[in-house]
Amino acid sequence: MTPEEKKAALPQLQEEGNNLYRLKQFHQAADKYAEALGCIEQLLIREKPGDGEWIDLDSRKIPLLLNYAQCKLILGDYYPVIEHTTSVINRDEGNVKAYFRRGKAHAAVWNKREAQADFSKVLELDPSLKGAVKKELKILEDRIKSNKKEEWEKLKGKNVFG
Repeated sequence: MTPEEKKAALPQLQEEGNNLYRLKQFHQAADKYAEALGCIEQLLIREKPGDGEWIDLDSRKIPLLLNYAQCKLILGDYYPVIEHTTSVINRDEGNVKAYFRRGKAHAAVWNKREAQADFSKVLELDPSLKGAVKKELKILEDRIKSNKKEEWEKLKGKNVFG
């Protein structure tokens, strides 16, 4: 594809990803978002950082990164969620969606402190999400309690000291 074709394909790729997401075809949706992100990266290489065209292209990455991260979150692929939402936060420190999704991903991979920090930031940025944050923190605490109980049951009756 030529650079012009890549740029013209961006809205179509994003729309295709959105349609696939609505159909709950998350793998395919993530692929479309990734393809659009790849086009943007290739186009950015041709531009001078800080120029108008570069800034425009770079700003188009945020919704694609968030959509991609949402698909990966649903699919249980948590580390790319953490990576891509962090990338969004580095560009836009007030992005509530990025903090919320990264918090959920951190919680899923047992990064309790990081999850709590992200959820605290969500509340700071948008207090109306208190109920959603409370729910996620409860899920995390319940998982931790359940895991501790399982570990205790495994250790019970065993002489762990030799």
